[in-house]
Amino acid sequence: MSTLGRRSGSVRRVEIWYVVVDGRIVVTGTPGARHWLANLREHAGAVLHLREPVQHLEVLAEEVTDAATRRRIAEQAWRVQPWYATQGYSVEDWVSGSPMVLLTPHFGDEAARPVR
Repeated sequence: MSTLGRRSGSVRRVEIWYVVVDGRIVVTGTPGARHWLANLREHAGAVLHLREPVQHLEVLAEEVTDAATRRRIAEQAWRVQPWYATQGYSVEDWVSGSPMVLLTPHFGDEAARPVR
């Protein structure tokens, strides 16, 4: 995923995992701070780079902050991608401290266009 650096203004590309929960693209990870999340808080536009098929999907990110929604997403993510459950954290840890964003494909105006 490529984000726009909150302080530098430079494009930052990181490798991330995503899952699809309730038909929505969700990026989450083990508990802790992430630069990509801080960047998305400042600039919601991003590009999700897919490997197969190769595609660069412009997205808008929305941080998930509601505890009940975070719990539902974490529980579903653990079912969809068992790797999450093997990381040594409880669902409570994920709900309280994991980065978690919903990505929505964006095809809007130039002003909101995410970075490439």
